[in-house]
Amino acid sequence: MEYEESYYGRRIVVTTEPTEKGAWTSRAELLDDEGRVFSTTEAGRVYASESDARRDALSTAAGIIDRSRAPRGKPSA
Repeated sequence: MEYEESYYGRRIVVTTEPTEKGAWTSRAELLDDEGRVFSTTEAGRVYASESDARRDALSTAAGIIDRSRAPRGKPSA
């Protein structure tokens, strides 16, 4: 299954796939403003449910976005 998510205005495409043994895997693709993939994450793990796989891929992508924003610091009020 493919899901489009957004985190701090950045587009993320999360893809989940069932394995032959009934578990799930996932990956996330972070898209730039033109819709091109600039980063792909694959945890390489298997999950008991699709929702767990989806949640982990989104969390990993959000972490990449957070780390890329860290050097800018908090915006002033």
